[in-house]
Amino acid sequence: MTPKRFFVALLQLQAFVASAMYRPAEWDHHDGIIMAWPSIENDAYADKGGSRDLAAATRDISAIAEAVAEFEEVTLLVTPDRLKEAKKRFKHDPDDIIVQPVHDFPKLDLWMRDMAPTFVFDGCHLSGVDYNFNGWGNKYPVAASESLASQVCDNMDRPRISTWLVTEGGSLEVDGDGTLLITESSIINENRNPGKTREQIEDELRRTLGVSNIIWLPGVKGGDVTDGHVDGLARFVAPGKVVISKPNTLDNTQFSAVFKEAYSILSNATDAHGQRIEVIEMVEADLYSLGLDKGTLKDIESEEEDYPSLSYVNWLLVNGGVIFPQFGDKKADAAALKIIRDLYQDRRVMTVRLDQLPFLGGGIHCSTQEVPAA
Repeated sequence: MTPKRFFVALLQLQAFVASAMYRPAEWDHHDGIIMAWPSIENDAYADKGGSRDLAAATRDISAIAEAVAEFEEVTLLVTPDRLKEAKKRFKHDPDDIIVQPVHDFPKLDLWMRDMAPTFVFDGCHLSGVDYNFNGWGNKYPVAASESLASQVCDNMDRPRISTWLVTEGGSLEVDGDGTLLITESSIINENRNPGKTREQIEDELRRTLGVSNIIWLPGVKGGDVTDGHVDGLARFVAPGKVVISKPNTLDNTQFSAVFKEAYSILSNATDAHGQRIEVIEMVEADLYSLGLDKGTLKDIESEEEDYPSLSYVNWLLVNGGVIFPQFGDKKADAAALKIIRDLYQDRRVMTVRLDQLPFLGGGIHCSTQEVPAA
C-alpha cells in the first residue's frame, strides 16, 4: 500500500469510528445512575403481599440508592402518587439523590436495567437505545403509549436511537472491547423477536452496541420472568475475565443445567481479540440459610412462589466502587464478598442487604442503569 492509500484508509477508519455506536464497559466512568421507586399501582405488588411487599421493595431500592450515592449521583424516578413520600425519605441527600417525577407510567416498576435506555456513544454523542421493552415477552404488558426509555432520553436531552429489536438491558453484558455475552432464551424468543433469525439479531446487536464478537449462552425459556437474563448468570470483570454464578447445590434441576452449559461454553470461548476467557465461580446463597419462615419455604418448595434470585453476580460497578449484594447466608455472603474484593482491589466494595428484591426476581444490577460519562 502506498503512503497516500494508507493515509486515505486511515481517514476512512477514523470516519467510521466517529459514526459507529459503542456501548462502554460498566467499569468505565459514569455521569450517574438511574433508579426508580415502584409505583403503588404496579401489578407485582397486587398479590397476597400487597403493600407489605411494596414497602419492603422500596426499602431495598432506597438502600441501594444511598449506597450508590456514596460514589456518584442517583436520579430516582418516582410516580406522582409517591413523590411526597420520596422527597421526605431523601430530604437529607439533595445533592446525591435527585428525586424526579415521571408521568404517564402509573404502574412504574423498579427494574431500570430493562426499562430505561441502554446508553451508547453514537459517534461522539451519548445516546440512549430504546430496545422496545414489552414486559419481558408480554408477561407484564406495557400499556404506556410512549416507552419509558424514550421519556428518559427526552428528560436528559439525549438522542433516542430506535431499533426493531426487542430486548432488555439485563440481557446485554459487554466488556467494552468488542465482546457481548447474551442468552439465547432471552432474545431468540418468539415472545420478543418473532420470525427473526439469529443472524438478523446478531447484526442488530452489532449495530447498536458496537460489538464484533457474541458469545451465546443457552439460558432457559420460562425459567424466570426474564427468560434467563445474563446479568444473573455471568458478568465480565475485565476483558477476557468472567465471573459465573454457581448454584449452591448442583443437582438435576434446570438451574444446574444452565450453569453447567454456560461454564462449558465460557471455558472454551475467546473474546473479540482471540483471548481465551478466564472463568471464575461465585457460589450462590443457600435458600435454607436465610432464616426464612416455614410458610415461605413451603410456598417456594411447592412452586407457589418463585425461587428467589440469590446470585451474587448481580452487582453494580460505580465510580471507584462496587455495590454488592448480601442475602443473609453468612457463609456464602462472606465467600462471595472475598472473591469480589480480590477481583476489585482498587475499588471500595459496599454491601447492601437485600430482603425483597430476590423474591421479585432481581437484584442490584437489575434495578439500576448507568449513564456513561460523556
